[in-house]
Amino acid sequence: MKRFLLFTLMALATTSLCAQRSDKVSSDSLLFEMLSQPSTTQNWHPELVVTDSLLKPTRERGIYLVEGQHFQIASLSSSFYVRKSADGQWEVLNDGAYPLETMANLLLNRIESNSHQLLLHHHLYGGKVPRIMMPMQNFFDVLMRNMDAYCSITAIDASQIDAVLVLHHPRQNFIHMLRLKLPTRKLMTADSTIEGDLYTNIPQRNVKALFSEKQQTK
Repeated sequence: MKRFLLFTLMALATTSLCAQRSDKVSSDSLLFEMLSQPSTTQNWHPELVVTDSLLKPTRERGIYLVEGQHFQIASLSSSFYVRKSADGQWEVLNDGAYPLETMANLLLNRIESNSHQLLLHHHLYGGKVPRIMMPMQNFFDVLMRNMDAYCSITAIDASQIDAVLVLHHPRQNFIHMLRLKLPTRKLMTADSTIEGDLYTNIPQRNVKALFSEKQQTK
């Protein structure tokens, strides 16, 4: 009886793993097809809301952080940066003099003039890594409307910016992770191409381990 129960549990576990694998394969394939479709950029951006209670001064004069939420680890955040315009209104920071803050705003889809192209290396189940070239804004239009965005600038100097964007589905509890390496000079160059590695449909519980792994392999 014990042996039968053990075999039954093993069979159920195997069936569950096969189902999870099948779901992963089909979900990745569907997303790849969605991202591969030619489409016109809809230029969707989250609404700019700046309240005094969320404003935090930074070390840079006149630059403020709009405090957002963190996702599992302190370095993954939805916080973005603003400053006052000439007419005294709050505006999203988009300035090459502040590459860290501008990169964070770019990844969180806060910059309305984004004209970068995105060359995606989409890591699918089974080790396949097809490539997709698309406007970066299309990527945001497809994925960000129904997912929460968090980013981390993992390294930055005069030559290169390394960053991670995590998109979390709040109801289904899976994530997409985009890892980017960008020559710093390209940040403010219109129509430049940014390369990124995209990992999709990852269980939420794996984000800490995956983010740590990406950090170690920089």
